[in-house]
Amino acid sequence: MLDESRRLQVLAAMGVDVYQLRAVRGSASDATPASAPEVGESIGAGVINARVTVVAVCAQAVRANLRLARLFAQLPRSLGIDAARLAWVEMSSDGALPALPEVPCYLFIGSAIARASAAQLSLTQQNQATIAVCAEPQELLAGPPARRALWQVIKPLARRLRAENG
Repeated sequence: MLDESRRLQVLAAMGVDVYQLRAVRGSASDATPASAPEVGESIGAGVINARVTVVAVCAQAVRANLRLARLFAQLPRSLGIDAARLAWVEMSSDGALPALPEVPCYLFIGSAIARASAAQLSLTQQNQATIAVCAEPQELLAGPPARRALWQVIKPLARRLRAENG
């Protein structure tokens, strides 16, 4: 039988990610300030709280769909961050996007959104940030396989955030 450190080495050699349970956050330093953007609200053109580390970009009114809203509400927990550290940007109906802030991670909901957003990001931002593009919103509701695919897409974001937080 392998001891814990050897087991982790063997799993790492096989390319298996071992996830640790998160500790309960109850300290005062982790408390969400009242001015931080909530998951339900979008950020304005370039206005962002310093605590935000992930920007999710979607089409206008996508988050109004109740089934998608439930799925999107689970994103912060899946990424291992507080809800205040995830900000949403919505593309307007005419295809215009507000200026995207510089953050370590971007999640684009749909390939059309990704193309429009990539035109806004500088090459420096694109090279330094971790960018994930998931399926179109209607495809995210296709059942468990679609949710597993979403998890595979956001896994690099979770790794980056975990590495930055130590």
